[in-house]
Amino acid sequence: MLLRAKEVEMNKLKILAIGLLLGGVLAIKLYVHRAGEMDRTVPAFDIQRAYDAENLVPIAIIGSGPAGLTASIYGGRAQVKSLVVNGNKPGGQLTETTWVENWPGKSKIKGPDIIRDLRKQAEGFGVDFFTDTITEVDFSTWPFVLKTEDRTLHALSVIITTGSTPYKLGVPGEKEYWGRGITTCAICDAPYYRRKEVVVVGGGDSAVEEALQLSTYADKITILVRRDTMRASAHMQNKLSAYNKINVLYNTEIQKINGDGNQITSVTVLDNKTNQLTDFTTHGIFLAIGHKPNSKIFSKYINTDSNGFIEIQGSGQSTNIPGVFAAGDVADNRYRQAGVAAGNGIRAALDALSFLENCGFTEHVAQELEANYFEDSDVI
Repeated sequence: MLLRAKEVEMNKLKILAIGLLLGGVLAIKLYVHRAGEMDRTVPAFDIQRAYDAENLVPIAIIGSGPAGLTASIYGGRAQVKSLVVNGNKPGGQLTETTWVENWPGKSKIKGPDIIRDLRKQAEGFGVDFFTDTITEVDFSTWPFVLKTEDRTLHALSVIITTGSTPYKLGVPGEKEYWGRGITTCAICDAPYYRRKEVVVVGGGDSAVEEALQLSTYADKITILVRRDTMRASAHMQNKLSAYNKINVLYNTEIQKINGDGNQITSVTVLDNKTNQLTDFTTHGIFLAIGHKPNSKIFSKYINTDSNGFIEIQGSGQSTNIPGVFAAGDVADNRYRQAGVAAGNGIRAALDALSFLENCGFTEHVAQELEANYFEDSDVI
């Protein structure tokens, strides 16, 4: 019996050893497979490579809204050469707003003034601004390659702050009254419509959320839905029943936005079931039909969600490519607030500084690389 027990025990040990061996082999294969995948997307980071690069930028910030500008402030204050590439819309969506009442430290300030103040602060820390647009990137090599129509830059780190573009109606009057009665943010602008009549355009959860946020201020809120049902969840739609001031019109589409030259007075709407046109009185229009993140040129290398918003890795602002970070509306499908964008821009800058330090970018190296730094007469 004792001999039999020993044989059983030996067999168990053999089985365990074989299992561990097979597990080790599988683990090695998995590691090699993943390493191979990484080799196709993640470059090697050797600071010596920077010495061979022309038009070098230690921190390249693509986009000049609140996220990009606050990131540049932290980069410049750390005395690391930082360049903001303005893009085709310098300042981002804040330049199209009027008064902002929820910017920290200011009871009331115009959107363009926020951008002006941030840029002035960044310039005070030696940040450069380049009046061009990035048209192509290559994140498979390091330093990273950033191309404009006629320039090629090499960046040791990149912060993407290209924002998002709200979907618009494309109807007469929209361009004329954008920012003067037409907005995409109830949190930002609802207080301006106290005791007034407004409409919300959209049929999803966002439209319901906008209406609920407006209910504290406006006397009457009408949600215009172009279909015969809402896409919003049943839970969100049930919330509407508790608000007498919120009404829903189905099969309704805005055809024209009317005003007196200064503010909106009404909208011309179409009942797409009867083809009847009606003028509908309103003082404000809140669009809740979505935003398109400006991430297309990065999609070859950077992971995005199904809607195109850049996916953030871990607890910072990292993307799936080490050394490339993202902040602001291009990576935020939830908050879309200037203050949140600014805070995330700070996080991204701190992440970039930490990345550079880990790559061996020291003060001594920075001095040696100065001759390689990007300089151009278009940098202002």
